[in-house]
Amino acid sequence: MHVKQTIKASNDMWKKVFKKNEQVIFREIAGEALLVPIRDKLADMQSIFALNPVAEYIWQQLDGEHTFEEIRDGIASRFNVGKEEAESDLTEFIDRLREANLIQG
Repeated sequence: MHVKQTIKASNDMWKKVFKKNEQVIFREIAGEALLVPIRDKLADMQSIFALNPVAEYIWQQLDGEHTFEEIRDGIASRFNVGKEEAESDLTEFIDRLREANLIQG
């Protein structure tokens, strides 16, 4: 039986840091923020991520220095939401990025 491991399952998630995969390009096109994975020197057009403002904020914080807790608190403050909602948005997006190998950490 294979159990999917998510960031929620980690006991030390609050101190965890993530870093962007160097094979991902961030672009703003016509006011839309996009992540474009590069595979074998070509853009993987099947795997483009369109980012809403919260996801874009999270992406900008993935520098290998900001902890999960700092990013969560930043979301709560910047977007005027509770910590539970911020945590939910953060864990969901981090899980999607990890599944697509767009981040390391």
